[in-house]
Amino acid sequence: MKNDELISRVASVLHRRLDEHGRLHGDVGAVVLGSDGNTYTGVCVDTPSWGLCAERSALAAMISKGTYRFEKVVAVWRDEETDKLHVLPPCGVCRQFMRDIDELNLGAIVLGLEQIAKLRDLLPYHEWPRPLE
Repeated sequence: MKNDELISRVASVLHRRLDEHGRLHGDVGAVVLGSDGNTYTGVCVDTPSWGLCAERSALAAMISKGTYRFEKVVAVWRDEETDKLHVLPPCGVCRQFMRDIDELNLGAIVLGLEQIAKLRDLLPYHEWPRPLE
């Protein structure tokens, strides 16, 4: 699947909602192209007790179908004032989560509008440390 197709697909899941407590839901979306060839989407959810990034939400959807490796991931946010779409880099927690679900994900592509990188290049010190003597 082409990169612009993934970005268009994830833009369709953005459903921004500001709740009565000032928590924002669904303003960031992510899509993961699984190693099984399927795409999985997710959105961010921010609650007082727990928050979930869009990337981890999409990865959880992928895992629920029995797939643990992915080829590409992209997250987007739409500026409500300008209606422009922005590609966002995954946060450190999401980067680590991607690695933790399957180490082969270090070779997966993280998309940006102008940059494309492998997860291993975005996650410094990704190798497990040697045990102490």
